Amino acid sequence: MSFSKVLDDLSIVIRETAGDCELYKKQSNEVEFDFDTTIKESNLGEIPYIPWSFFKQSNNIFKELLRGNTFDRLNYWMESSSTCGDPSILGRLDSDIEVLKANYNDVFNSFSKKEEVKNLILFAPGMSIIKKIRHNFYGKNAYLLYKSIVDIWDGKNVNFLLQFFPGKTVRKMITTFKARAVIGINGKLLKSELNRVEKKNIPTIMANSPLWMHKVLNDYYQKENRTFDLSENFYIITGGGGWDGTKGRVKLGHSVNKGEFIERMCDMFNISTDKFCDNFAATESPLACGGHWSKQHNDFLLHVNHSKGRIVLRDIDSLEPIKTTGKPGILELITPYGVDSYAGVAVLLDDVVQVENWKRCPECGREGAIFRVLGRLTPSIGKGCSSIFSLDSFKL
Repeated sequence: MSFSKVLDDLSIVIRETAGDCELYKKQSNEVEFDFDTTIKESNLGEIPYIPWSFFKQSNNIFKELLRGNTFDRLNYWMESSSTCGDPSILGRLDSDIEVLKANYNDVFNSFSKKEEVKNLILFAPGMSIIKKIRHNFYGKNAYLLYKSIVDIWDGKNVNFLLQFFPGKTVRKMITTFKARAVIGINGKLLKSELNRVEKKNIPTIMANSPLWMHKVLNDYYQKENRTFDLSENFYIITGGGGWDGTKGRVKLGHSVNKGEFIERMCDMFNISTDKFCDNFAATESPLACGGHWSKQHNDFLLHVNHSKGRIVLRDIDSLEPIKTTGKPGILELITPYGVDSYAGVAVLLDDVVQVENWKRCPECGREGAIFRVLGRLTPSIGKGCSSIFSLDSFKL
């Protein structure tokens, strides 16, 4: 797909979204957007956008962001992991979910060895747990985004480390009088799998939240001073945030320094920095951006695939577009694909990022804008690890 086709498709989808979503039409009218405008690289900042706050449960207008008769055909809502304690809720139909999955899949294939590696260690729950983590809005269930993309790992040997602990759940219910399941990392499974991978030299991907990886693997390293020689075929994919120490309902209490994390994982597994891949995405948009570690920036450089969409950077105070590099701003994701169900063609997030190059990556040569994530506008409140998750589940 050509880069220019994305811009042509944007013009069409913007007009169509305003035609079947009253709330987006209202947003467009407020900024006096001309629907006959030819979308160019120079005027992307003029596209009417939806602020992340419109999707929040507390505002209760997320149903109004659906397009046409989407609600009648909606199987379930998609819910964010709620690092601020107030999840985003949005509706996607199967066609949009397929685009979402394809975008995630493309990132992992482009920045890691996903297709080649058949063995996975995931710091994530299996579907049996995910299906139980649900809420209900307007008579329809809401599930975490993870439910919609987990089958991209189909056909591989997957070890899901985030598991249900019956004993801890019973004790929690007795002491708190609240019916809350306790889930956490199965340390015994992790230890067994790492030993098996090293002994049999099995190509493996370890993936998901850096918060979980940092806590559990750091404990393992310190308790046993255990290292592994996995230099040839061990890859680490991080994603879903958590670097600030908060992920969903888990609050670690301190941030995870990216540079220290990379150094510790390299030391522990005897791997080089080219074995790392990071994934940035938001529940509110189907776009996914992959990245590699940069020694120069001591950070992940995240790439925008210009055949799938664009980004706009906005000034934190004025919200005016920023077209230079090296200045922090608020990230806006723009795409005409995977947004047939809701008004997601342009979404302003609460992520503060810095664009390092608008055209291509000077380190890997990929075309498209590259950026680094610096933080968030909204505080990551979390609910404390004692509410539902256990961070002390690693048993040697």
